[in-house]
Amino acid sequence: MIITLHKVGADGRHHFYTVHDRQSALVAPHALCASWRVGSGKERERLHCLETPADKDALTRRLVAARLKDGYTVLYSFLRSGVSVGLDPSGGSHAGEAIAPSRDIESTA
Repeated sequence: MIITLHKVGADGRHHFYTVHDRQSALVAPHALCASWRVGSGKERERLHCLETPADKDALTRRLVAARLKDGYTVLYSFLRSGVSVGLDPSGGSHAGEAIAPSRDIESTA
């Protein structure tokens, strides 16, 4: 799973925030990576080590909800099930309403 969020700051600079899961870490069976950057600057990363898939899911929802509240919008997402949210390959806007990311992330908490 990967979710990339984007917003334009008051100064006009582009802010990016990405959350993606990892299979495991050295100290825990599950891991979630959050990374962020401004413009084309150096990306910073924080690795969260978690014990259960439920913990990983809850943290993903909290991180994304906090960024959406802060004014970010979903730029791209891909779920392992093969369902992705982002620009429609046909040139349209975002993919179907049934998988809108802000509703999905908050609705199954």
